[in-house]
Amino acid sequence: MTIPPKSLPSAGGQWVAPRFGRWIPDWLSEALRFLAVGVLNTLLDAGLYFVFSGWVWVLPAQKVFAKSLSYSAGILNSFFWNRAWTFKSRVDPVKALLPFAAANLFALGINVGIMHLALNVIRVDERIAWLLATAATFVWNFTISKFYVFSARPPLPQGE
Repeated sequence: MTIPPKSLPSAGGQWVAPRFGRWIPDWLSEALRFLAVGVLNTLLDAGLYFVFSGWVWVLPAQKVFAKSLSYSAGILNSFFWNRAWTFKSRVDPVKALLPFAAANLFALGINVGIMHLALNVIRVDERIAWLLATAATFVWNFTISKFYVFSARPPLPQGE
């Protein structure tokens, strides 16, 4: 039995490295980390929402405000974990924050739009509609985060 080298080039030119005891492409490893961060964001959002809406003395009467705080905490968590762990980005966080926020606003539109189409046009079950909207948003967020938000971009050309 031969031991494979530490990393091998794949047919597409991307490097394949050992992850979780198996050989998988880097993009798949990133996608799995992105998914793990998403699960963490969801748990953080839910946990903070229930704390804010049920136990913080001012917020039980302000459930929408409590949700905006908990969701915002999940978004910030996503920014920091995806930048540092998922994509190991060296992009300046200040420069990445605005594209990240814009990408997430666009993702909200995708999510709500697909939910609307699935429920009201295609007329699928609510759980299926939720899965379709979530899957589409996952693909959008992963793609835009990997190739734009957390990717080293060349500087914009300066006017002469």
